[in-house]
Amino acid sequence: MEYRREVALVFSLEEALQKLNSMRAHGFSEFEIHVFAKNIKPLLSLKMYPDIHVHKAGNLMDQFWRLFSRGNLYEVCLRSFDFSKEERAHYGHGIEQGAYFLIAEHEHPLEKQPNKVNAAWKTTNATD
Repeated sequence: MEYRREVALVFSLEEALQKLNSMRAHGFSEFEIHVFAKNIKPLLSLKMYPDIHVHKAGNLMDQFWRLFSRGNLYEVCLRSFDFSKEERAHYGHGIEQGAYFLIAEHEHPLEKQPNKVNAAWKTTNATD
């Protein structure tokens, strides 16, 4: 299996639930899905998905990181994902406007370092 990622920015709870179900149908486990929103109260209905990570965008930790990065508060909450500056600005602006940001990432640990494994094999077999 390869690295896969799905990202969505939706503006209603119904769309968010549809996208969550779509992500699950595409093979993502609940623990691989993250939802960010300025207001997480409507997301309390996600109790039926206990392993989905729901994050309040703009929380105290985001405010702390904002001091160091001097970025937009809602862009800072996306700092742990590998987005370009433009993508963070786009998604952060959406969250600021009240959208739900959903991301699902699937990555196998061995796929992170395939070149190291192959390089080690080639090195040990080069003397043959």
